[in-house]
Amino acid sequence: MIEALIYLIILILLGLLAGFLGAMLGLGGGFLIVPALMLLAGFDAHHAIGTSMAAIPFTGFLAAFAYHRQGRLDWRLALVAETTTMPGSFLGAVLTGLIAPDPLKILFSIFLIALALSMILRKNSQSSGKAARRGDGIAVWRRVLSDSRGELFTYSVDLLKLLPASFLAGIVSGFFGVGGGTIKVPMLYHLGAPMHVAIATSTLMIALTAISGTIGHLLLGHVKLIELLALAPGIIAGTQLGASTAWRIRSPTLRIIFSLALIITAMILLVR
Repeated sequence: MIEALIYLIILILLGLLAGFLGAMLGLGGGFLIVPALMLLAGFDAHHAIGTSMAAIPFTGFLAAFAYHRQGRLDWRLALVAETTTMPGSFLGAVLTGLIAPDPLKILFSIFLIALALSMILRKNSQSSGKAARRGDGIAVWRRVLSDSRGELFTYSVDLLKLLPASFLAGIVSGFFGVGGGTIKVPMLYHLGAPMHVAIATSTLMIALTAISGTIGHLLLGHVKLIELLALAPGIIAGTQLGASTAWRIRSPTLRIIFSLALIITAMILLVR
């Protein structure tokens, strides 16, 4: 009885931490839940990934709702990007049965580290004013958001770059079983979205992408429902706390924290 209670408390705390980091950084939380379930609960890889995938829609939608209230979620941009991300995720899942993952895992980890360094070194495009003036072609989508504090985000995104980049992000998510936020946040940021908007928008994209993956894992019997229900209370509280924390952090600091999370994710992938 005591052991079961301790196990329940651990899962709630795990959900709290995953929800907090997932919402604050625009990630799904799978980079934390998967290894934790394998180490703490003794799950095999299939059940750890399946249960984690089923938790990601909770993290994503709850965080997206919090960011929507803040006025920093660009839901139109998320829906447009998902038109190619979701097919890419399906293709990535299919490719897992055709390509040996280990060599690609090393290359992907190196790519994540390089991506993190590029985000650290890059200047804030919004503060420099370059994002709003980028491009004049018909494929450039200009966006203006005003959050609940009155802060104005003016930026533009090139759709001809966004759609193929989103497709690649979906492939990566489906193939490696990681939250697409590791690719989606840097992708949105490098294409012109301010860091706060990129993180907020990524949460909705992650939730939508994870739905198809969750259905697949449910059909395969890879989701442990009891553990999923135990994770839920922590995720609910953690996402709200994470979104409110990101609200208070300046963009350059948030960018550095996210980059460090990318490096940690790369290290986890290398040793998994």
